[in-house]
Amino acid sequence: MARKLYVMSGDVISSRLIKNKESFQERLEKICYSVNKDYSTDLYAEFKILKGIDEIEGVLLNISKMYEIITSILEQLYPYSMRFAFVFDSIDTAVETHDASRMDGPAFHKVSDLLKNLKESKLIFAMSTGNDITDNLISGQINSILLLKKNWSANQHLIVRKYRETNNQYEVAKELGITQQAVSKALTRSMWKEIRYIEEKLNHVLESMNEATGR
Repeated sequence: MARKLYVMSGDVISSRLIKNKESFQERLEKICYSVNKDYSTDLYAEFKILKGIDEIEGVLLNISKMYEIITSILEQLYPYSMRFAFVFDSIDTAVETHDASRMDGPAFHKVSDLLKNLKESKLIFAMSTGNDITDNLISGQINSILLLKKNWSANQHLIVRKYRETNNQYEVAKELGITQQAVSKALTRSMWKEIRYIEEKLNHVLESMNEATGR
């Protein structure tokens, strides 16, 4: 029986440049395991690697944790990156299996088309949920955030991640063997405070959308 659900697909950017493909695949498997564990109540079908080391796919029950999942994957994948497509549409094959690799239907065809378009546009995220205005607004916001983060240096990525874990500049400085001023400077240059504010508002919007639709 056909059912409308949220399909998310991620495609590794520049996967051909990855030298140790076996090691990278193991890493990607661990990331899928981590996301599946942390967001088990939000998933209809767990994330799996579909095409070698190039693509992962999962099916969500709702939209509320979509951006959190993207953020979790990208943080664990760094310094590699991934583009994402997110679609709400029908799944009419193997729905009962809860296995994204066996499912098929309009949702999967649409998510595949969105990924192809992303490769050409050089953007990182696209979504299609049936409301063009909402899709464009959220896609624009997520692309803006991810493109800003893409310009972070390795040092900024590390400091922001450590600061998110501790919320204390002095602890981060002590752990990394740098000054508190260096931590503060990196956070300022990365626009972490502003980005975090936008992300919090975005997650609130997604949660509100979920409550409004009752999905």
